[in-house]
Amino acid sequence: RDIFLNELVRHDGLADLSVDETVGLPFCAGCTTAHGTVRCVDCLGTALYCPECVVKDHERSPLHRVQIWNGLFFAPYSLYAAGLEIQLGHDGGSCPASQPMDSPLTVIDVTGIHLVRYNLCQCARVGASRPIVQLLRAAYFPSTVQRPRTVVTFRTLRLFHALTVQSKVNAYDFYNGLVRITDGAGLLKLKSRYKEFIYTVRFYRHIRMAKRGGRAHSPGGIEATGLGELVVKCPACPDPDMNLPMGWDTAPDSERYKYALSLAIDANFKLKLKNRKKIRDVSLTSGWSYFVEESAYQQHLALHKDEAEMKHCKSTHAAVNASQMPGDKRFAVTGVGAAICARHLFYRAHGVGDLQRGERYVNMDYVVLSTISLTAPKIRDFFLSYDISCQWSQNFWNRMDRYPGKELDPDEKTVKFVIPKFHLQAHGEPCQINYSLNYTEGVGRTCGEGIEAGWADTNGAALSTREMSASFRHEALDDFFGAINWRKIVTLGQYLLKSLRAAAPEYATQTLKQNELNATFPPEVVEKWEEMVTAWDADSSQPNPYKEPNSGSAMNNVRLELAEEEAAEASRGIASLHDMSASTFLNVGLELEEQQHVLRLRGRVKDGTPREKAARQEKSNTLRHRIQVWRSVQQTYMPALSNVQAAAEAASPSPSPPTDTTPPSPVPATRTRSRRAAKANEDNSDRPEYTTLWLPSQIPANLRSSGCTAGLIEKEIRLRVAQADDALHHIRRQLRVRLALIHHKRIHVDGPGQRAMTRAQTMLKRVNEKLQRYVAKYRRARVALETLEPGGPWEADVPELSDKDVRSPTKDEKGVGKGRRELSWIWRVQRQDSRDVPGAREATEEEVHESMRVEWAQGRARVRRWREEIQLLLEEMRRTAETLMERSAMWTRRAEQHTDVSDDIARGLRAYAHRQANIHCSLAVSFVQLWSPSVSALGYSVTW
Repeated sequence: RDIFLNELVRHDGLADLSVDETVGLPFCAGCTTAHGTVRCVDCLGTALYCPECVVKDHERSPLHRVQIWNGLFFAPYSLYAAGLEIQLGHDGGSCPASQPMDSPLTVIDVTGIHLVRYNLCQCARVGASRPIVQLLRAAYFPSTVQRPRTVVTFRTLRLFHALTVQSKVNAYDFYNGLVRITDGAGLLKLKSRYKEFIYTVRFYRHIRMAKRGGRAHSPGGIEATGLGELVVKCPACPDPDMNLPMGWDTAPDSERYKYALSLAIDANFKLKLKNRKKIRDVSLTSGWSYFVEESAYQQHLALHKDEAEMKHCKSTHAAVNASQMPGDKRFAVTGVGAAICARHLFYRAHGVGDLQRGERYVNMDYVVLSTISLTAPKIRDFFLSYDISCQWSQNFWNRMDRYPGKELDPDEKTVKFVIPKFHLQAHGEPCQINYSLNYTEGVGRTCGEGIEAGWADTNGAALSTREMSASFRHEALDDFFGAINWRKIVTLGQYLLKSLRAAAPEYATQTLKQNELNATFPPEVVEKWEEMVTAWDADSSQPNPYKEPNSGSAMNNVRLELAEEEAAEASRGIASLHDMSASTFLNVGLELEEQQHVLRLRGRVKDGTPREKAARQEKSNTLRHRIQVWRSVQQTYMPALSNVQAAAEAASPSPSPPTDTTPPSPVPATRTRSRRAAKANEDNSDRPEYTTLWLPSQIPANLRSSGCTAGLIEKEIRLRVAQADDALHHIRRQLRVRLALIHHKRIHVDGPGQRAMTRAQTMLKRVNEKLQRYVAKYRRARVALETLEPGGPWEADVPELSDKDVRSPTKDEKGVGKGRRELSWIWRVQRQDSRDVPGAREATEEEVHESMRVEWAQGRARVRRWREEIQLLLEEMRRTAETLMERSAMWTRRAEQHTDVSDDIARGLRAYAHRQANIHCSLAVSFVQLWSPSVSALGYSVTW
């Protein structure tokens, strides 16, 4: 460390330079006659020069930083102070008609902010005499057109653009970083040029986007730019005018999915815009890129602003619940809605639009229809993935009829609505079947969640873009979207190859497993199921092959079974001991036990309003009354209860209150209890939630057989097994809901919005409380079973549930989350067939087959999705190569397209066009070389 420290300090002095002892200065390294006092920080070496030599050496490097030795240290200095002048207009050459300018030029460069003395060329050269042209040819981008006094160098703009699209560095921080480089001590009192820098950055973005869009090569120039012409298009998506084979539109139904367009739709509420009514706003590129054309969009919203949106789904997505919430007065725009390519995650032309309040259909419809009508009018088949497709699809075609100019004809277009795999878990069972990507023909292994990754890439710019004007914000976000798209093009080769290498072995594995399963069924059964799946794929109103037959919950089935048995006993002359049957008595006891648990949880909250305390007391009184009524029946089915209570009181005058995980033990093990625990027990002794119910599982083993009527213990065992089964179902449900809420909060809520954050935290707290209730319910059931029948057959169906087992599923086809984590056993328990459900009769062979139908259909769907994925990947590889080669040819044609320009401009047009042609051709060639070995090794073929 000392070596590094010493070497850094060495640069602050004269180092090893020979010094003239008479004046204490070295001689100039240039002329060697004068004394050297000035050094260049950006040149190599430590030599000192006189001011005249420094100026001469830096005629072509006017933005280098220099320092002057004052006898004690190196002080700030500048080439401007040394007398340097630069000549514009002749690409660095001399000018016979030079005109010195009175005011220096402020130049913002990566090396800092400089003053530069400059001379303009007064030669009467056509197209080169204007000051802005002379500055641009010197690689200086002027901040104004008339009388420019501030410029930004091209290399500074390129650096800032690269940093802002990659790491979302904002202009304010970047500019002040340059100020710090120029004057870290704050002694030079630099005049702020931040506004000029902002103007220059905006215009540079605009010109750069037009350049990459080929507008310089068009005779019409920038003004002739059409809608969506400046986007970076996805080369793998179907484009009839670019990459689809002949006859694609007449392909058989089994092949149509290869030429379908998949769109992922979502909203982002972090990309806001502050409400600034007095700001002056001029649009440079309205409708030319990713945002929809603003004037037509606003007219559409004005015509349809009062349309009601009904809720058809039981999910709790914000897209459903908050669609009609009033907007925030602080913001003119509360977010953006987008429709992107679902398989390759490219932003699309006219695929983004502002949201004014919530995620309303009128906004999202327009965005989806705009990108379809502009970019895919000839495509016949669409897959639309949206987290509320189950609701958004309702009346979809009716809404299309009300949007003039952007109709979708249901007779010509086929649209299938799906829900992204991650969000699907928060929906109910009908949505999970009818809108599942796993069960939809033609989607391959598309997950539909990729748009969320795009939001993560753009959210870093939210704090800076919200401060801009509306048009400036659109242009900045358009620039970000274009940069994201180009980055995806560069990496598309590896992405498609990796996907193919993963899909091929998985398809082989799933095919083998499905063939083995098919062999266990008679051929006619498999054929029947095939027809059932095919019919449902063609018409969703047909019987659903993926729907599990549901005869009610396990708890309800056990209740029905016990009731039927008691009815049969009554028919045989065995009368019930009470009007309330034994099974009903036990079931009421379990309900009372659950109510006790809930009241104990709420009783932990000591504070609260008088109203809340009164409500808790009222519920406690109701529970006390129910227990008293139940006690009168208990004497019938548990006649020795008084003896049990007496024994318990004799063994422990202050019995332990019930806990949330174990039933109370009337005869606890001998132990020393603290005074605090004894005091708490005395305080709770009269509260009904801490009253011991004395169910059979709460009676000591030596008193159980004599204290209960015949068959009561066996019935509680069966009810407890069913109770555990129902609790486990609800645990899985709450975990899925919690996972969806956490994901939504992370993407859309986390940030400065305190109100939305509080609501999200409150909702998560409620879900966690419900989850813990069901966990405690499961554990109570298991502890009761261990007490009633240790080591019984129930242990296979009711494993021990630890805290580490209560976790969300992984991110695979069976669930959501991290893909490499081990799946908890709660997600791997076998699904019961009809013989395993309590209360069911003996199943026939047909019923046994039917109980496996869903498993067979899911296996078939897995095989077909992996096969489709392979075919889609091969087609996408072919389309990508063809698109890139076609774009290369297009740029080659552009090289000679614009001839009405001067020779020097024509040279630049040709060079840039050939460079772009080379880039696209090289990408295509490199991709094919990358893909071909693996495609051949896997046994496939592609016509490149």
